[in-house]
Amino acid sequence: MTESGSEEGLLVRAKPLGLAQSVCEGLVDEVRIVDGALLLIADPAWAWAINIVLVTKGVMVSELRRAGDLRTA
Repeated sequence: MTESGSEEGLLVRAKPLGLAQSVCEGLVDEVRIVDGALLLIADPAWAWAINIVLVTKGVMVSELRRAGDLRTA
């Protein structure tokens, strides 16, 4: 959570989704599935590290980007 109280996050499109979800649940506090993608409550500065872990675990990441304020997602 940022100083303003908003929740920053990352949108991740990856296959297999179940494996990506399982890996991400071990990395961040909250993982949501929305429209076939994962929404992670995480500091976007950690995107590179999350991507490395996902790929190392056998997940094919097709999109990883900042999702912005997720309180209304």
